[in-house]
Amino acid sequence: MDAETIVKLGIKAGFDEVVADTYLSRRSYLKIANSKVDSIVTKFENSGSLFVSSKKRIFFTNIDRLEKKEVDAAIARSKKVIQMVQPKEDYFGLAEGPFKYKKASAPDKKIESISNEGIADIAYAAINGASGGGATNVAGTVFVRYSENELATSKSVHANGAGSEVRLSIRTFRGSNFSAQDVNTSQKLSGLNPEKLGNETAMIASRANRTGRIESGIYDLVYAQSPGGSLVYMTNAMACIGNVETGSSWFTGKLNKPVASPDINIYDDGNMDGAIAASPYDDEGYPTQKTALIKNGKLLSYLHNYSTAKKYKTKSTGNAGLVEPGANTMLFEHKKKVKDIDALIERLEKGIVITNTWYTRFSNYLTGDFSTVPRDIALYVENGEVKFAIKQRDVGSMVGIRITDNMVRMLKNTECAARDTKQASNWDTEGDYFFMPSILVRGATVSVA
Repeated sequence: MDAETIVKLGIKAGFDEVVADTYLSRRSYLKIANSKVDSIVTKFENSGSLFVSSKKRIFFTNIDRLEKKEVDAAIARSKKVIQMVQPKEDYFGLAEGPFKYKKASAPDKKIESISNEGIADIAYAAINGASGGGATNVAGTVFVRYSENELATSKSVHANGAGSEVRLSIRTFRGSNFSAQDVNTSQKLSGLNPEKLGNETAMIASRANRTGRIESGIYDLVYAQSPGGSLVYMTNAMACIGNVETGSSWFTGKLNKPVASPDINIYDDGNMDGAIAASPYDDEGYPTQKTALIKNGKLLSYLHNYSTAKKYKTKSTGNAGLVEPGANTMLFEHKKKVKDIDALIERLEKGIVITNTWYTRFSNYLTGDFSTVPRDIALYVENGEVKFAIKQRDVGSMVGIRITDNMVRMLKNTECAARDTKQASNWDTEGDYFFMPSILVRGATVSVA
């Protein structure tokens, strides 16, 4: 069943407003273990979602399959549950269409038609590159997605989109003491170089020839793109007005105030060319845009959908989230740039190079206090020279240190960035994508486990 038909059925059922979103996709997951392709699983999805409102009551539910039985069940469920929902007095409705949209980047037809053999070729190219770089064992995943989307609302919105993605996460091992992991993501197969990623990851694992221990203290940190971006991406999530309203954001009360180094700009871009998460429209069909969240270190904007924008007498930033706004793709810029990550390392008198993280936890979202545990190789540096890799608890787990920091402090003390911005994501998280360079952060607290 198509989205427009679902909307008509919702209006016929008596709802004031209806949004229907349908989603067709093919997702393939490949697992690499012991330097071999371990398994390939392909899943086909034919699903959707339904948002309804009635007398300022709102409800959102999934549609498991786009068949009449499931759609009727979702509508019936919505009618029953919405009567028990308290009115949301600060809900001001959906954006009124129709809208004109910027032409989106076309999805990659090669991803649409790729076979399991083609996906396996990506994995073997990465394995060969890693082995050529000295890796003694290789693990990882390849994720490939092609999707089509249709959105319709009772406010004269009808939009169609399609997307493609390939994501390679590769983890290389050198003996029993050294491991490294990195992730490459691209909207097109041509944007992925698996052999190069495998080789570079193996070379990272070879940056030190011995392990050692450090003492707890204050250290300068160089974050590679993926672990740095996984932290900084949280600034976009915390700029969503829903988090600000509940007091669970370190940006609460900080509009037009310094929250980062004056050399930093951070954008939320919902329609960036080549961005995996890009779309011409948000979840209510409002056109997406590039929003400057932080400019010259100052917080300039929160992220809004149509309803929250009307509440605060501003304009939607194209970030619906029907229940509450959500972040799109993060773009990080730093005015002070050096050639590459090695140039950042040269600036360390006493510091650590972080290539991967795990178990990032926030103890206080309002203040921005967090901790994270480095995973895989973390290099201890003195006077710009790598001395050793900090000893891991075991090669399959974490480095024996914990970083404790504060997001505002971290952003204010980010001294410079490398000229190596890439589209990346965290190794264990799908859906959060960012354009991020390697960065140098001064004065973080590191404790030894």
